[in-house]
Amino acid sequence: MINYGAYIGVDLAANPHRCSGFVAIDAKELTVVEASCLSEDDEIIESVKSYQRPVVAIDAPLGFGNGSMRKVDRKMISLGYRVFPPGFSHMRSLTLRALSLVKKLKELGVVVIETHPKSVLKSTCCKTVDELAKRLNIRSFELASKNVRHVMDALIAAIASLCYDLGCSYAVEEVDGTIWLVKKLC
Repeated sequence: MINYGAYIGVDLAANPHRCSGFVAIDAKELTVVEASCLSEDDEIIESVKSYQRPVVAIDAPLGFGNGSMRKVDRKMISLGYRVFPPGFSHMRSLTLRALSLVKKLKELGVVVIETHPKSVLKSTCCKTVDELAKRLNIRSFELASKNVRHVMDALIAAIASLCYDLGCSYAVEEVDGTIWLVKKLC
């Protein structure tokens, strides 16, 4: 355990005028303390900055690799996970936004990881977000799980950041990227 202060998940939207799900879990209490839709990068950055020592898991590709599909995406697909590679037309703008946001967060000293919520839920063998949150004794998860889909995905991403710290995650790695998933919990 590295002793982070908050576990944050962001389900990033390609368009900065649309809802990007944002969830923060207090590391000490394992309580959801924020579950909201944020839009602009500045809103996301300000929310992240309001937490001490956060680790942020983002649901978006954090690199392009060579060609239309990264090796890490091919590996995810070979493992049975359905991901959309950054080379796909609608994913390009999402990837560009993610790279810009990650650069700003890293300049602030924030640890940022890439995750894929649908794959995280599958890797845990949990049937629902609620079941996953209960397995990890996360309090007040209903704030996020009863919300819009983007916020629910952000909750799963926040759980990936929690498991990144607590050791209940694993990395799917290739030379062009790392995607963090969560070990079987259900």
